Amino acid sequence: MTGTYDHHRERLRRQADEQLRARPPLPSWQKRVVERFAVERGSGWYTLLNQFTPHTPDNRPDAVLVGPGGVLVVLLCEHEPPVEATRAAFVWTAELLAGLATPHGMLTEAVVRTVVVFPEGVRTTAEDGEQVVVAESELDRVLVCAEPVLDGADALAAARQLDNGTFDLTPIAWNPQRIPQPRGAGQVGSSDRSSGLFEVRRLRDERAEQGPRVAVPDWRLFLDDVQLGAVRRQYGGPARISGPAGTGKSTLALHRLAHLARRGPGRLLFTSHLESLPELAKEQFRSLAPQVAHRVEFRNLHEWAAELLAERGRDTVVDEQRVDAAFAAVWERSGRTGPLAAARPSRHYWKDEIDRVIKGRGLGTLESYRSATRRGRGGQLSPAFRAHVWEFYCEYERELCERGIYDRNDVLIRALDELGRKPLGRVYSVVAVDEVQDLTLVGLRLVHAVSGDGPNRLLLVGDGQQQVFAGGWRLSEAGISLRGRSEVLRRNYRNRSAIVEAAGELDAVNRFDDIDGTPAVTLRSSLPVLSGGEVVRWNGIAQREAVLAALRGLDAGAGTAVLTRSRAAAEEWTEVLRRGGVPARRLAPWSPEPAAVLVGTLLEAKGFEFRAVFLPDERRPMGFYRDELEALQRQLLVATTRARDYLWLGALEESDE
Repeated sequence: MTGTYDHHRERLRRQADEQLRARPPLPSWQKRVVERFAVERGSGWYTLLNQFTPHTPDNRPDAVLVGPGGVLVVLLCEHEPPVEATRAAFVWTAELLAGLATPHGMLTEAVVRTVVVFPEGVRTTAEDGEQVVVAESELDRVLVCAEPVLDGADALAAARQLDNGTFDLTPIAWNPQRIPQPRGAGQVGSSDRSSGLFEVRRLRDERAEQGPRVAVPDWRLFLDDVQLGAVRRQYGGPARISGPAGTGKSTLALHRLAHLARRGPGRLLFTSHLESLPELAKEQFRSLAPQVAHRVEFRNLHEWAAELLAERGRDTVVDEQRVDAAFAAVWERSGRTGPLAAARPSRHYWKDEIDRVIKGRGLGTLESYRSATRRGRGGQLSPAFRAHVWEFYCEYERELCERGIYDRNDVLIRALDELGRKPLGRVYSVVAVDEVQDLTLVGLRLVHAVSGDGPNRLLLVGDGQQQVFAGGWRLSEAGISLRGRSEVLRRNYRNRSAIVEAAGELDAVNRFDDIDGTPAVTLRSSLPVLSGGEVVRWNGIAQREAVLAALRGLDAGAGTAVLTRSRAAAEEWTEVLRRGGVPARRLAPWSPEPAAVLVGTLLEAKGFEFRAVFLPDERRPMGFYRDELEALQRQLLVATTRARDYLWLGALEESDE
């Protein structure tokens, strides 16, 4: 077998040598490299050589390889190439592959890597960054040791696309006309010259009618045509991606960051009001685009604002416990027996009124509060009554001042004021904001001040049905205009159809999606890609035992979560599971370390997805105000749509605690 294998490689080498003799000569070391590439045809690699090599234009690759390890954009260099040249060669190749339809979907740029090859003995300071740097003797790093990402059908479709898309590239040691199309590779239009658009559209319609049963391909490597269009589109100003849970909004944000990072200099920022989401997104981005991961900053918005203030000598440290104690003191002193409690006895409601409406909107006077909209807050507060709320707010502010502390809104307000006084020096080329529906208006103004209105600079990602905090705003209030730059996703790739059906039963009222006039798309109208799934509805009195038994019966491992409405309940369930012999840990703070079962709140779970989700019932008073019921339905929708395959819903008949 070894002799036959070596004979095959030698035959490929001679075939490559014959082709190379018929063209302008290459330096000897480049000829050896190209011949080495050619013999890997037996391992599934297709080599295409630039006809201008060794005098290739600066914005072109010397060769392109397509195979199991993806698409390699190869530069054969005796001197370190400028970053602009390697970046341009990448973009040139990626644009040739744009829109390539394979049996698994539309191929993304995640399969493309730039490889700079130096002759043996040349000293260089180049390091692996946006490109892989190898010497002639180290080609195994990219040819043999590479992680497999493309199967044979995908690789051949990409190689043929490159061959047909330009006269610059010539196949070496393979004839695209003689290699048969792998079975099934043409089902979505990946033939030699078809764009595949008609076939993809037809396939999409068939899936909508029949409901596919196959697993979703790797999100890093393949997107559908709508998603890929949103990633590649050029926007003249701020843009927005919306859609129900599970439609891939966050995934698209990461793909778009990678797309823009590969095409321009500067740093990029991914932010959210959530604490764990940026860390999760950071790990996902490293998997998607490791070559440019060092240029993208993943930060919680409050953390980013606090760092800005610290850099400018205006430290603003937030101690949540001291802030809660300050508000509780004011409530006991003035709120609990005053007009606020008579109108609404919940102190948390009035804390949210301050956080989301007064300070969250940056209101500085009673008159501005009198006329402020309170979308989704529930209850009509007359101008006269708002004076009582304002008086309570002022007392709360005095309490914070006397204790020498700040709340989270203060951090954003002070950071926004600081940027107004002195604009940001370290400009980000792109700012992406996930879960934008739960930002305050001040937070939205802050990210807008950081990004500006230039083309492709600000991307807003959100879904009104998953809004946790009420107190809405309109984009115009932050000085943002989309002017039709909105993408609405409808296809659900996360949840199996049974999960989508269960979540669709929730009356999650959308209080956000009309901020730019874009028609709202609810979860009920989304199109689930994955069929099947299991929803268990339990009711009884022994909930702890039922959850433990279900976890054991499910053989729960990594990818299982128990979600609750409160932190106290999350802590309690963590202990219940541990005492029951089920390894468990808290979801927040997030860690990439595997765990059998993760336990967290509905808010902590935003941005995550799990194979199985348990939602035990909590014995706590249910509000009867409309806004409270709406908020609960949206929170439950967030929780149920974290599940991919299995959902357990508990309903206590009476307390067993």
